[in-house]
Amino acid sequence: MRNKVILVEDNKAQADLAKIIYLAQSIPVELIHCPDGEDFLQLLPTLNQQEIIYVLLDLNMPKIDGYKVLEVMSSHENWKNMAVIIFSTSSNEADIQKCYELGARAYVTKPLDLDEFDKTIQAIHGFWGEVNLKPIMN
Repeated sequence: MRNKVILVEDNKAQADLAKIIYLAQSIPVELIHCPDGEDFLQLLPTLNQQEIIYVLLDLNMPKIDGYKVLEVMSSHENWKNMAVIIFSTSSNEADIQKCYELGARAYVTKPLDLDEFDKTIQAIHGFWGEVNLKPIMN
């Protein structure tokens, strides 16, 4: 059963807000928060890949940034098909292009407005968690 969403986000306030939205909307997932890319890459091998619905990945983080995470995941046979959605404040075209080239499945700009943030999380989960059909992971 796929029931885990991984949030890789160094901004504690934004991570807490996402957690609140998932709970308030009764989105039936286990939300796992990693404060940076290094923690995520250490956690990933310990998880059952079949249980991960998608990963929400910030770009600009300390230790290992989102670009490096994408690079590592795209070169790993077990992780290269995982749904990784970039969730960043950047709307820079070069950032967007680079993320897709590194294997991101989607790129979403974080809204600054609380209501829009809520709607965006719902939309992401509505598509990636409910509508999208995922490949079988090794």
